[in-house]
Amino acid sequence: MLVLVATSATSCKTPQSSQGYMHPDEVFTVSEEDIANETWRINSAISGEWTYKGPSVDVSGKNLLAGIGKPIAKGKLKKKLQKAYKTIGLDRARPQFTFSPDGSCAIRMMGVSLKGQYNYNPSTEQLTLKWHGIPMTAKLRRDGKRKLHITFDTDKLLSLLRLVGRFSDSSTIKALSFLTDHYDDVMVGFELKK
Repeated sequence: MLVLVATSATSCKTPQSSQGYMHPDEVFTVSEEDIANETWRINSAISGEWTYKGPSVDVSGKNLLAGIGKPIAKGKLKKKLQKAYKTIGLDRARPQFTFSPDGSCAIRMMGVSLKGQYNYNPSTEQLTLKWHGIPMTAKLRRDGKRKLHITFDTDKLLSLLRLVGRFSDSSTIKALSFLTDHYDDVMVGFELKK
């Protein structure tokens, strides 16, 4: 009986692959394949073609806007942003973002298509887009399965619009200058639908 107890204790400490136990080294080793599979799984949650539905506003700071007046401030800013987008023709351009599970992405706007790569971290809602080696960070928030909100710091949004090319004139800067002049803790961008 004593031999039986010693044998069972030994079998618990020494995992054997034929019995389905994993060695501790196997548990704590992360392979490139593991990382690729997890990245594919995360990216699949946002993959597909997403089309512009309207402007999106997010208040990121801890100032007065982030307090009790946040919903009111967001609503007013969204209306101003909608007017600015209409002024520069963004509502007619109907931007489209395409995300693939392999990490490639594209944005199409006013006949211009820009291809690049992206990295998405759902726990922080951070999206990093990279076009021609130039990284640009944004916040990506899912709203159900059929809506996304992608918001940028205001200067990053202007950079994106300039990068696409058709929005490099002074009317764009003038239309959106109210954002860069007055709102430090506001992120603006696009509400997209699948």
